Amino acid sequence: MSVFASRALRALFVVATTSTVAVAAASCASVPDVDRLTIFAAEDGGSLEPDYKIYRAEVDLILQQQCGTFDCHGQPGRAYRVYSSRGLRVFNPEAGLRSGLGETTEDEVRYNFQSLISVQPEETRRVVARNGQNPDVLIFLSKPLGAERHKGGAVIGKGGPSYECITAWLAAPLGGQLGPNALKQCATARTIR
Repeated sequence: MSVFASRALRALFVVATTSTVAVAAASCASVPDVDRLTIFAAEDGGSLEPDYKIYRAEVDLILQQQCGTFDCHGQPGRAYRVYSSRGLRVFNPEAGLRSGLGETTEDEVRYNFQSLISVQPEETRRVVARNGQNPDVLIFLSKPLGAERHKGGAVIGKGGPSYECITAWLAAPLGGQLGPNALKQCATARTIR
């Protein structure tokens, strides 16, 4: 084979390979979804994090009771971890925290909040920006509802007190309050073990 033919074959190979890679890459790229914007703050510049005070007062104990045992989310290997007096404790040798003893600390409640909203931070912000509409897109609701595979199975019911309390929290404005019906649902949910 002549030098010219060899170079021509190499050039053809490079062009064919490059074209194939470009076509494959273009076929794998998805069309941008204009409805799925990453939102970091409200139009007025306010935070789109769910309200921590409502979480601490109404939601955290529900999640501790229903999800915070060692065989569930009360173990270190879980992406979503729940710290509680009955399960996983934040390591603090000075406080002497041991499972089954003492109350859940403020640090543990704060870690629970951060753990929950960190599962899907962008989607959580979208739900909060929509005033809590369509909350079932959040994996921390879809899994315990049984809409997605969940090792613990369906542990809350759509329309049940835990669901109503959590979704009311997601719909509440930052610094706001839950309405009387939502507070009643939260109180009922805290009695479920």
